[in-house]
Amino acid sequence: MEHNRPLTLLVCALGGEGGGVLTEWLVDIARHAGYAAQSTSIPGVAQRTGATTYYIEVFPVPLAQLGGRRPVFSLSPVPGALDASVSSELL
Repeated sequence: MEHNRPLTLLVCALGGEGGGVLTEWLVDIARHAGYAAQSTSIPGVAQRTGATTYYIEVFPVPLAQLGGRRPVFSLSPVPGALDASVSSELL
């Protein structure tokens, strides 16, 4: 596993499906375990109003092992660098 880039996850959800709650849980779990993590949400309008994507990055090395350094995260997914995508419907 590469330790120089974050693990990335894209959660795609419609309003009321719990995408924001899932994202908060995943970020909280990573931080509680001692990893640097962040999420951003990208609201959009699709066939049904309220479609939102949530982008999560978790650095795979515990903060305690980084010697005071902090990773720099992105605000949106980069094409070809997404590790996983979770969706309740076809994208």
